[in-house]
Amino acid sequence: MKTKIVIIVVLAVLLIIFVLQNTEMVVVKFWFWDASIPEALLLFVTFAVGLIIGLMVPTSQKRREQIGQNEQTEE
Repeated sequence: MKTKIVIIVVLAVLLIIFVLQNTEMVVVKFWFWDASIPEALLLFVTFAVGLIIGLMVPTSQKRREQIGQNEQTEE
Protein backbone atom coordinates (compact mmCIF):
# COMPACT_ATOMS: atom_id res chain seq x y z
CA MET A 1 0.00 0.00 0.00
CA LYS A 2 2.83 2.39 0.82
CA THR A 3 4.46 1.78 -2.57
CA LYS A 4 1.22 2.67 -4.34
CA ILE A 5 1.02 6.00 -2.49
CA VAL A 6 4.63 6.84 -3.35
CA ILE A 7 4.01 6.09 -7.04
CA ILE A 8 0.86 8.24 -7.04
CA VAL A 9 2.69 11.15 -5.40
CA VAL A 10 5.62 10.93 -7.85
CA LEU A 11 3.25 10.84 -10.85
CA ALA A 12 1.27 13.78 -9.47
CA VAL A 13 4.45 15.84 -9.01
CA LEU A 14 5.57 15.00 -12.57
CA LEU A 15 2.14 16.01 -13.87
CA ILE A 16 2.30 19.34 -12.03
CA ILE A 17 5.77 20.06 -13.44
CA PHE A 18 4.59 19.19 -16.96
CA VAL A 19 1.51 21.39 -16.66
CA LEU A 20 3.45 24.36 -15.26
CA GLN A 21 5.88 24.22 -18.19
CA ASN A 22 3.01 24.54 -20.69
CA THR A 23 1.54 27.96 -19.98
CA GLU A 24 0.96 29.40 -23.46
CA MET A 25 -2.57 30.06 -24.69
CA VAL A 26 -4.26 27.59 -27.02
CA VAL A 27 -7.52 27.79 -28.94
CA VAL A 28 -10.00 24.98 -28.35
CA LYS A 29 -12.63 24.55 -31.06
CA PHE A 30 -15.67 22.38 -30.45
CA TRP A 31 -18.43 22.57 -33.05
CA PHE A 32 -19.49 26.24 -32.98
CA TRP A 33 -17.65 27.04 -29.76
CA ASP A 34 -14.16 28.58 -29.63
CA ALA A 35 -12.26 29.24 -26.43
CA SER A 36 -8.76 30.51 -25.77
CA ILE A 37 -7.42 28.96 -22.56
CA PRO A 38 -3.99 28.31 -21.07
CA GLU A 39 -2.51 25.00 -22.18
CA ALA A 40 -1.92 24.06 -18.53
CA LEU A 41 -5.65 24.36 -17.82
CA LEU A 42 -6.49 22.25 -20.87
CA LEU A 43 -4.04 19.55 -19.75
CA PHE A 44 -5.38 19.58 -16.20
CA VAL A 45 -9.01 19.35 -17.30
CA THR A 46 -8.18 16.52 -19.70
CA PHE A 47 -6.36 14.65 -16.93
CA ALA A 48 -9.21 15.20 -14.46
CA VAL A 49 -11.85 13.95 -16.89
CA GLY A 50 -9.77 10.87 -17.66
CA LEU A 51 -9.24 10.21 -13.95
CA ILE A 52 -12.96 10.47 -13.21
CA ILE A 53 -13.84 8.13 -16.08
CA GLY A 54 -11.13 5.72 -14.97
CA LEU A 55 -12.49 5.64 -11.45
CA MET A 56 -16.06 5.09 -12.64
CA VAL A 57 -15.34 2.12 -14.92
CA PRO A 58 -14.06 -0.33 -12.28
CA THR A 59 -16.92 0.68 -9.97
CA SER A 60 -19.54 -0.25 -12.56
CA GLN A 61 -17.78 -3.57 -13.22
CA LYS A 62 -17.81 -4.38 -9.50
CA ARG A 63 -21.53 -3.61 -9.35
CA ARG A 64 -22.22 -6.00 -12.23
CA GLU A 65 -20.23 -8.72 -10.47
CA GLN A 66 -22.13 -8.13 -7.23
CA ILE A 67 -25.46 -8.29 -9.06
CA GLY A 68 -24.38 -11.55 -10.71
CA GLN A 69 -23.34 -13.00 -7.35
CA ASN A 70 -26.63 -11.95 -5.76
CA GLU A 71 -28.61 -13.63 -8.54
CA GLN A 72 -26.61 -16.85 -8.14
CA THR A 73 -27.15 -16.96 -4.37
CA GLU A 74 -30.92 -16.42 -4.79
CA GLU A 75 -31.25 -19.48 -7.04
